[in-house]
Amino acid sequence: MNHHIDPPCLSTITDQAHKNNTGFCRHYMFLYSVVLGLEAKNVLEFGSGFSTTCMLQALRLTGGKLTTIEQRSIEEQHLWFNEQTLSDHSGLWSYVQGDSLSTVPSIDHSPYDLVLHDGSHTGSVVVIDINNILPHIKTGGFLLLHDTAHPDLGGEMTHAINSSNLRSMDHEIVTLPYGYGLTLIRLLESKTKEQVNLTWRKIS
Repeated sequence: MNHHIDPPCLSTITDQAHKNNTGFCRHYMFLYSVVLGLEAKNVLEFGSGFSTTCMLQALRLTGGKLTTIEQRSIEEQHLWFNEQTLSDHSGLWSYVQGDSLSTVPSIDHSPYDLVLHDGSHTGSVVVIDINNILPHIKTGGFLLLHDTAHPDLGGEMTHAINSSNLRSMDHEIVTLPYGYGLTLIRLLESKTKEQVNLTWRKIS
């Protein structure tokens, strides 16, 4: 991990975290922090939005890459980014437009340090999304799922987690109850041969 790159300006992230205009706003600073803290080299997200910006800012420091799977076109996501954003992050960010059920099995995956799921909120789809991506998450890697405490959507999201292949895998799980709920799942075993490698040490 390169400790000598100038950090990005975080005012955009902190400003957006206080606008309260998205369901994810209370988690933006945490998302930046967890990508940075994991020294993430490979990240995938289901869905996109300002969360994409948070992760890209952190991945600039870790030297990692982000793959976004999103049904909407970049033009439809113009509030958060555009084609110029994609061009500016060439080599760092891949934007794959398509349905997760057909797209995830069809693309090449390298083992992921972190996966964020904020795409479909239909329980039956989320179960398949989880099962499709679990084999590609490193030991010690994180799977984050949003809206698990949402008053309308939380039940389906939680049921999806409990119905997935996670049942047969060793893992740790905790839910941040604010911001409609963000559930953190850390895999203690993995089907990949890789594990999260943390190199950070305090500078004395």
